Amino acid sequence: MKATANEEPERLVLGPGKAQYNYNIKQVTVEESDGSTRTAYEYDYEEIVGKITKAKIIKALEDSKLGLSVPCDLEELETDYNAATSAIENSYLANITYSQLDTFIEDNVTNMASAKQYLKKLSKVVLALLKYQNVI
Repeated sequence: MKATANEEPERLVLGPGKAQYNYNIKQVTVEESDGSTRTAYEYDYEEIVGKITKAKIIKALEDSKLGLSVPCDLEELETDYNAATSAIENSYLANITYSQLDTFIEDNVTNMASAKQYLKKLSKVVLALLKYQNVI
């Protein structure tokens, strides 16, 4: 399927139980009705339902109306996907209670350096969750 966006889309967008794989992403100049121009991105995408695998990505692309073979580096795609999901699955936040979290923070976030490290890790988890839920 074809799409257009005002911002460059990510190659893999995770959602609950599905993903959207964007490819053939091209920057284009669009002329507005008032004669001004703006940058936009045209791309093709395929939706993949369930667990993301190389085989599902290949099948989705081969079954697409465009009849394309694999237009991507599958190892790079797998790395992108694994990085996003591992941020959620491997987070120490995934399996603890609120009181355990409070205790963890009080015991481990004791100065500005540790607070910065904690905030960086937490931000990555929040970003991964937002992307997973298709919020951003």
